[in-house]
Amino acid sequence: MFALVRTRFVFLCIGAALSLLIAAACGGDDEKTGTTTTPSGGSANLSGKSVDVLGIWGSEEQADFEAMIQQWKTDTGADVKFTGSRDINSILTTRVAGGNPPNVALPASLGVFQDLAREGKLTPLSGCPGLEDKVKAEYAQQIVDLGTVDGKLYGVLMKAGNKGTIWYNPKFFQENGYKPLTADSTFQDLLTLTEQIAADKDAGKHDVFPWSDAEEAGGGSGFPGSDWIQQIVLGESGPDVYDDWVAHKIPYNDPKIKEAWENFGKIVLEPRYVLGGVQRALTTKFSEGSIPMVSQPPQAAMHYLGSFNSGFITDTALGFPPGLKAGTDFDFFPFPGGGATGDANVMMLFNSDPATCSFAEWMAGPQSQEVWVKRGGFTSLNKKLDVAAYPTDLDRRIAQQLTDPSTTFRFDADDAMPSGVGGDNGAVFTGVLSYLSGGDLDEILSGIDAAFPAGASP
Repeated sequence: MFALVRTRFVFLCIGAALSLLIAAACGGDDEKTGTTTTPSGGSANLSGKSVDVLGIWGSEEQADFEAMIQQWKTDTGADVKFTGSRDINSILTTRVAGGNPPNVALPASLGVFQDLAREGKLTPLSGCPGLEDKVKAEYAQQIVDLGTVDGKLYGVLMKAGNKGTIWYNPKFFQENGYKPLTADSTFQDLLTLTEQIAADKDAGKHDVFPWSDAEEAGGGSGFPGSDWIQQIVLGESGPDVYDDWVAHKIPYNDPKIKEAWENFGKIVLEPRYVLGGVQRALTTKFSEGSIPMVSQPPQAAMHYLGSFNSGFITDTALGFPPGLKAGTDFDFFPFPGGGATGDANVMMLFNSDPATCSFAEWMAGPQSQEVWVKRGGFTSLNKKLDVAAYPTDLDRRIAQQLTDPSTTFRFDADDAMPSGVGGDNGAVFTGVLSYLSGGDLDEILSGIDAAFPAGASP
């Protein structure tokens, strides 16, 4: 979805502490001699070999990626030819069609990954000895399932983004006796909290709206509303309905989906609840949506956006006040319902050459991911990565939410839906904008349903 392809976003992981993990453990001397092990075991001498990697990262993120793979390059003697582009999906499709795929690709689209797997273009992880077992041991089953197509494991999800985060002003909550919700809360609890804040404002107890909403994002305008809706579907209707909805096994205008849109509307369409109403929401950049929440005095108590919002809040260039501290000036609580949607880069392989397999094993493991985690801006889904590696308590909590066994994690619905339905300028985003502008909901949902390709209908 729009989130990862626009990179200020930050997407997860954690569990028990693990120290050094190099590929397939052949003895402690490997670290000292400057060699590592391949998935099949034995000392890897990959000097002169190069791995062609296609990713999404540029500038600072590319520097983070280079730091992440430096130890592998040193240990193996191999090199990495990396190409980073926000247009990764079209580049990847063109290269595959031309018979010149990279060795490894890391797009942020589950749909692209699944299409390539079903077309027989990808190498299953079982083609690299030991890699499939490693991934199954170090990642939660629901993450393994997302990398599985037609019964075969083809992908590893990494650098995830958590969209189960509702941001709030903790000082305002504490001063007025409001309590942040928990994963056990329901959407009705969120409505109750919203009405309580609005009623207290009406009574003159404070002058703060419950919410700030911001939907403007160029071609991705409407994506925050879409994220609202997918979180409501997952939390209120459960993962089975969510999966059927994403796969279009139920129509987009199914009553459960319509109810999720209506619940979204109960908040964003109510002028008492949202600062400036829908007009402000439609014209405010998504990256600036939390400014009223952290301003002094605050104008809004809460703002919904994915975990990447923490990077915006500390960016004074966007207009945020300087010196804001996580946990004191801003914080988050989990979206009600116990589920979290998100996006992630999906690592996929196009061959099982020794260098490709060795690189993939390094990338999938906690030792490599810890390098980027410590630098900030990387949330790992590897449950072996020590939570202490995260630079702040806020980062740790965001990651723990996604790796908590009680959290139901699902890939962003828009990223998994066909082009023209999800994604920038797609039917879902434009439908959100139409709904906020007073459009007829039944017509909007029927229009989105009709945007699915022929043969994809229920």
